[in-house]
Amino acid sequence: MPTYETEIVIDAPPAEVWKHLIDVRQHDTWSRHFRLRGEPIVGGAARIEFKLFGVRARVPVTVQKVDAERELRWHGGPKGVAFGSHFFILEPLDGGERTRLRHGEDFSGILASLIVRLLAAERGGPSYNGFNEDLRRRVLNG
Repeated sequence: MPTYETEIVIDAPPAEVWKHLIDVRQHDTWSRHFRLRGEPIVGGAARIEFKLFGVRARVPVTVQKVDAERELRWHGGPKGVAFGSHFFILEPLDGGERTRLRHGEDFSGILASLIVRLLAAERGGPSYNGFNEDLRRRVLNG
């Protein structure tokens, strides 16, 4: 299963990073790259919104995991074609004073390898690194 993963270190505790990540209603105010719509509740239906080759895309997803201050994960997309399990994993650093955010997606389906290559090149799809940087700025600037 091809995986695309990014990471960033944020100079704030996991609780502070989590507070902004999980507050999906506020994503519009700081995220330029993609947004989760719906309540982040395990088993809950939601949708992810992003631009794909300049066109606004909306993909229905199901929230898989909400582990406070540790992990947020959802999955969705057409099975067999481009199904993804999107994740945010928060790891405490320096005694919990800083956070490593691992952000990525595990893909399956016939287009999985192509999608990972496009994401790595940041061509036409959502920017995971861009979202990471937006989140870092939000956490540090409140």
